[in-house]
Amino acid sequence: MKTNFAQPLTACIATAGLAIASSLLTATQAQAFSLSVAPEYGSTNSLGNVIGTGATATLDFNFVQSGADLLLNLGITNTTGTQATAGGATNSSLVGVAFDVLSGVNASVKSTAGSSFTTFWNNVDINGLHKDFDYGISTPRKSFDGGNSNEGLYKNESTLVSFLLTGSSLNAAQAESAFLTGFQNGTLKAGVRFQQVEGSRVSKSDKVFAGVSADAEPVPEPTTMAGMVMGLGSLVAARRKQAKKALA
Repeated sequence: MKTNFAQPLTACIATAGLAIASSLLTATQAQAFSLSVAPEYGSTNSLGNVIGTGATATLDFNFVQSGADLLLNLGITNTTGTQATAGGATNSSLVGVAFDVLSGVNASVKSTAGSSFTTFWNNVDINGLHKDFDYGISTPRKSFDGGNSNEGLYKNESTLVSFLLTGSSLNAAQAESAFLTGFQNGTLKAGVRFQQVEGSRVSKSDKVFAGVSADAEPVPEPTTMAGMVMGLGSLVAARRKQAKKALA
């Protein structure tokens, strides 16, 4: 007698898969969130009803535990021109990012491998935007608040810089939660410097604050998602093996 295992097997895999995904998401706290750099959060350039040039970016804060070290992997992406903005910017050169850290925490550069953002700054002032950001990272230049557009990130270009965070007993998940809360309530700030803004009706440079959207949620770290895929893949393989034995 032949038995059709297809439907029971599929249902079993789907049910177990959801259970595994749910348990993994519950057990592994997200360690990453994104900030949006946009004129709505504040810009140094304005003209009439136009707020800023319209230059935009995304900053991805990914906290990783590497042994005893707590790392902040900062992803920087220039999104200028990828969406319509009041300022009308179509492209720009993103040359620097400044950001605050939690009280008592210190940051130092861990790695800039493959990135043109190699100059590290302490106590960064961005004229007209904010004084005394805790730290900054930029392309090579004599001052964070000046210089040219050389080696900057243009539309849709990204880079990654890794920082070592010390002075805190927080683990990666705790740091992620504390930093996100700080950016949401305004005790922490981040800003970006743009040069060579194109298509704008105002200045050719702009300095713009980063902010957190009201419905922002932490996102699973890539390793968490990879673990989920691997777990589901193993389950499927095991169930197929059982089905073959039953049919033999």
